Parts: sequence; C-alpha cells; structure tokens
Amino acid sequence: MSYEILLNGVNISILFEKLEKIEKLLGSYLENQPSNKIIPDFISRSEAAKLLKITLPTLNEWTKLGRLKSYKIGNRVLYKLDEVIEAVKSTSNNKHKKYIV
Repeated sequence: MSYEILLNGVNISILFEKLEKIEKLLGSYLENQPSNKIIPDFISRSEAAKLLKITLPTLNEWTKLGRLKSYKIGNRVLYKLDEVIEAVKSTSNNKHKKYIV
C-alpha cells in the first residue's frame, strides 16, 4: 500500500529541518529504551524443521548427532535461528557434493 502526501504552502527547507528534529528525537528516545530482548532469537522445532526442509524425526537425529544444538528452555526445545541458518548453508553445500567430480 502506498500513500501520497500533498503539502501545500510548505517551504521544503523548513520541512527537512522539522524531519531532522523528529529523527533526532526518535533516535534519542529509542536509545534510552530498555532492550526487551533477554534471549537470542530462538525458533521452535517445527520452524527449524521447515527452514531445514526436513522432518521432525530427522531434526531429532541431527540434534543427537551434534549437527545442530538444541536448547531446553522451560519445557520447550528451541534452536538458535543463526545456528539453523548455518546448518541450512552447510546442508545445501553438502547436497551437491556428490555431483562434483
């Protein structure tokens, strides 16, 4: 969705000055806000399996083999998103190795 803003009778230099002030105020406001991110980005087992394009039993096997590290948080088993992405990269590289002569 796009919006069109029509300004009538506004000096462009004044508009840019106001926008810069708003940007500075917003920046300082955001810097002073506490970070709500207590833990790194974790994803569920099903999300990890979907990203890796594998089944949940295969995900369990990969975890047992040490190809992927799981984290038990409460009663949930989670995976770090960046580690799953690395596993995707290594899986896609390994997938085509058998064709390299």
